[in-house]
Order: sequence, then C-alpha cells, then structure tokens
Amino acid sequence: MICDKIDQFVKDKIRNLDILWCATLNDGTTVYSDYERPNFDNPWNRLRAYCADNNLFVTKVEVIMFGAERQIIFEDANGLDGFFIVRGSSRDINIGTGETGPSFKQLAVGLLRENEDVIDVKKYCWPQNEFEQFEQTRLLTPDNAKLMLFKNESAKKNRQSVQVALNGSSV
Repeated sequence: MICDKIDQFVKDKIRNLDILWCATLNDGTTVYSDYERPNFDNPWNRLRAYCADNNLFVTKVEVIMFGAERQIIFEDANGLDGFFIVRGSSRDINIGTGETGPSFKQLAVGLLRENEDVIDVKKYCWPQNEFEQFEQTRLLTPDNAKLMLFKNESAKKNRQSVQVALNGSSV
C-alpha cells in the first residue's frame, strides 16, 4: 500500500527531476512518494490511510530532489499533527511569442498551529533547490483541512473550528 523503499520506480522519478517527499513514521518506517505509480492511488492518500489503519503518525517530512541533499521540512518526535503536502509546477510563458520558458517545481508543506487556525507553510522550489526565503501562512479552510493528516486521537482535529472546516463550512 505504501512505498517504503527507494525502488527503481522512485529512482526513475528522481532522475526525471520529479520533486518528491519522504515521511518518517513513529515506528521508524520511511514512506516515499511515488506519484503516478501504475494501479496505485496518490501516495498522500495512501499514507493517510496507512497511518489511520495502523495507529501511526508522521514524525518528519523531507523533500527529495535530484542534485540536492534531502532537506527536512517539518519534524517533531511527538508527531506532526494537522499537516498537508502539495506538489505543483509552473512555467513562464512569453506573451508575445507564446513560447514557454523553463519549468519550476514546488513542494509545499503546511502545518496547523497548536492553538490557532493558522497554517505555517514551507515551500521548496526547483530549479533553485532551496526553500523560499519568506514565511508563508494560510488560514484554515475546508479545502486545506480536508488535505490534512491528523494523528489518531488528535486534539487539533477535535477543535470546533477544524471540525467545521472538515464538514465543508467556512470557519
């Protein structure tokens, strides 16, 4: 269900300059994102289900990108509670000629604060292979709440504002 090793599929993703993440679980297992693996759901969805089914939680999230050392995005030995991972890409377009420029890839990880409805977001960017230098925050919304992985028995998830967001209403 989860990808717990850097197999040939993941190696090929890295060689093809896909921006990936890996998550360390509290039992020591490392889970690798293996986007577009044939016959498998999105790795983020699989990780969330695996953690829920096995009463596990994530203690560390890192970014993996060809040509760069792994970088820790968030880490907490007690578990990351209320976080999400989103990948994206963009491309510059020359309006005059319609030609496209180089591709830019991002990996954004957001972590809900302990007693606030604010999410701290760190974004790793390629081809720079570094984190954006400015701090980003987002307010809790139904869209980002539904992406989050919460620890089992999560106090954050049980907060009224989070429950309202998870049920699709505005906070």
